[in-house]
Formats: sequence, structure tokens, C-alpha cells
Amino acid sequence: MKKKIIGILLFFVGFILVLSVLNATARPGYGDTHSSIGCHPGTGVDIPTTSSTSIEVNISGSFQISITGTGPSGFSIVVLSADDNDLFTFNQSIVTDGGAGDLDSSSGTIRTVFSLTAPDTSKIYTIIIIVRDSASTPAVAFQRFSVNVGAATVELNVLGYIFDHLNYLLGGIAIVSLAIATILYQINREKYTRTHGILAGTSLILTTINIILIVPNAVATFDTIVQFMPLRLLHIILGIIGYTAAIVAFVAGLSGHRTRVPGFIALGCWGFNYIQGLIFIFAGVGL
Repeated sequence: MKKKIIGILLFFVGFILVLSVLNATARPGYGDTHSSIGCHPGTGVDIPTTSSTSIEVNISGSFQISITGTGPSGFSIVVLSADDNDLFTFNQSIVTDGGAGDLDSSSGTIRTVFSLTAPDTSKIYTIIIIVRDSASTPAVAFQRFSVNVGAATVELNVLGYIFDHLNYLLGGIAIVSLAIATILYQINREKYTRTHGILAGTSLILTTINIILIVPNAVATFDTIVQFMPLRLLHIILGIIGYTAAIVAFVAGLSGHRTRVPGFIALGCWGFNYIQGLIFIFAGVGL
């Protein structure tokens, strides 16, 4: 039994590490729609565009993006607080079928033009524009645009990458640390008790820091969270359960009481949330 548990935990650690590497360069092969992922059932929404997805503009310059979206009755094209959208000024944030800004009078098609003002900092930014239906769990299609402001050049910025992905990196390190602590405890609890405590404590500290860093970002992107509330709610509930279990395990360990259940609960909840968070990132609606 012990060997089976260790084998499962080793697979889990390897899986998290592989996801950490692949997320640096990979995107799922879903094109401009992620309805086939399963979190947003497909109902025929689409977002073909006549604008180039690579745009060059001067610092604080103005430009336009033409968007055509198709979908069922009640669908809309929206600009959410995702990617670098908040750094640009849009003339409109939502266009409904037949509403203001829709240049196509036919039902089931929206044709609109977004007028934008670029940031005052030279950099390569990413804009995402989404088309969705009116269901409670909406079907979603999206189009990303790479906007080069001020003829910026691509540079390797390791420190910038770390800060841009800090929540993701802290979460991954915390999960791997807790998993290794659990594996060592399963192998020989007497020999690795101290190491287990250090690694598990490190995991709890990193997770606490991560929570503190996430809260301001979550408040700033509250409208995005509301749009995907069912999945976000599950993420929040599991996060609370995992964090509570980790604290219980930590306090129990300090008091000398040996129990494995809270640690397994924390590892399971955090592991699920980490994978779900990666899906949000791939879909372009992550924090």
C-alpha cells in the first residue's frame, strides 16, 4: 500500500513539473475557440476577423480593430480584464447583437470596430477580444492580437517573466514541496520527520504569500471572475478547504500529533486548483 501511495505521489510531482515546463511555450490546439475544452459548451459562437492579429502602433497612438462575431440570439462581443486589455483604452467594452456599435443589421452576426489608444510604454502587448452567448455558463470564442507599441524589441527578461508568472510559480513550488514532504514521510517517517516539517511548512508559507498577492489582482479583475463564477467558486472553495487542512496539519505536527489525512486533503485540493488555474490561463481568462 505504501509503495502505491509513493508511486501516485511521484507521478503527481512529475505531472506538475511537466505542466510547469510546457506552460512556458505551449497553448492547447483549440485555435480561436476553447469550447471543446469542456468548461464552455459549444453553441456555434465564432469570431473571424478582418484585422491582422499583429499590430504596430506608436506610443500612446490610436488604432482600430475590426471584429466580426457570429452566434445565437443574445450573444455579444466583450472586452474583459484579461491579458493586457486594461492597459489600453477601448471606445466600447461590450457590443450586443443588434445593439449600439453593431454595424451589421442581420440577426446572428455582429460586425464592429474597436478604437483603441495604446499605453505610453514601449512594449509588446497582448489584447484578447471575446465573443460569448448569453448562457449562464457561456460558450466562448476569442481572438488575440499582438500589439507592438513603440517598435519594441523582444528581449529575454528573466526577472520580468518571474514577476509576470509569480502566482503560478509560487503555487507550483508549494505543491511540489508538499508532495515531496508527503513522499518522504511515507518512505520513512522517523528518518524524514524534520525534512517533512520543513518542506510542508515552506509550502504553507508560499501558499500564504500567494494568497496575499492574489487578492488585489482578484479584486481588480472581479468582472472577469463574475463571468466565470461557477468554476471560480469551485476554485475558491477548494482553495479554502486545502488551506484550512494545511493549517490543521501544520498545527498538529507542531504539537507532535501524527496525522496524514489533512496533508492529503491539502495536496489534493491545491493540485486540482493548480491544474484548473492552468486551464484558465490557456483559455485567456486567468488571473
